[in-house]
Amino acid sequence: MRQEPCSPVKMEWRTQVFGSLGSTQDLVKEFADRGEEEGYAVQALTQSEGRGRQGNAWEAPMGNLYLSFLLRPECSLNDAGQLAFVAAVALSEAIDLYMEKSHIKTLKWPNDILIDNKKISGILLESQTRVDGSLEYIVVGVGVNVLAPPEGRAGLQDIAENRVAINVFRDDFLACMKVAYHHWQEKGFAEIRQNWLKQAHGLEEPMQIRLPEGTSQGIFKGVDENGALLAEIDGEQKTVNAGEVHFGV
Repeated sequence: MRQEPCSPVKMEWRTQVFGSLGSTQDLVKEFADRGEEEGYAVQALTQSEGRGRQGNAWEAPMGNLYLSFLLRPECSLNDAGQLAFVAAVALSEAIDLYMEKSHIKTLKWPNDILIDNKKISGILLESQTRVDGSLEYIVVGVGVNVLAPPEGRAGLQDIAENRVAINVFRDDFLACMKVAYHHWQEKGFAEIRQNWLKQAHGLEEPMQIRLPEGTSQGIFKGVDENGALLAEIDGEQKTVNAGEVHFGV
């Protein structure tokens, strides 16, 4: 049975739903550039130009959740990257409201959620800075496979105890996101980081890290106070801020 979502916190989401868009990210950024306040969210039933990290295409058939929303945190550009973990923790909590306990959910650095080692969702952050280099806003994009997962991916309906309504799940996630966002603003990253690490995929396991300068083998040791990946490579602990990670190598 679906549980009750997170307790409400100040900040109302203002959600617009479209049948089809090129990209929810692009529309939210357009409104952000016009001065829209944080809390503006856009959902598309399908999108033709969805994208993930590093410009990778995101398949967007009808039946899944495609959502982007605007935040204007007062923080450094470096700290804004922590919002990927804030969103992952909130999304994980929302999935828990539906998921049968027999399944295993893990959070894969830096922005994916896996169910039984299959990807169910991805998170994309895109920021805009001012002339002085300070953060103006950040757009968080979330894609969740619900009713129509691509081949080889997990779908929320397939692991749920009861029927999943996409818009109800959206609202549950946004409720959890609001709580996590305000917690992060008031108390910082430490508790969010610990919550994420408790669910981390591949912790203390071998992995392959693909970087622009080449590929390295290492052991996943966690994430640091800023969300960067910590890896043991050739007996030394190193910090990785961006890259593609593959486990089980």
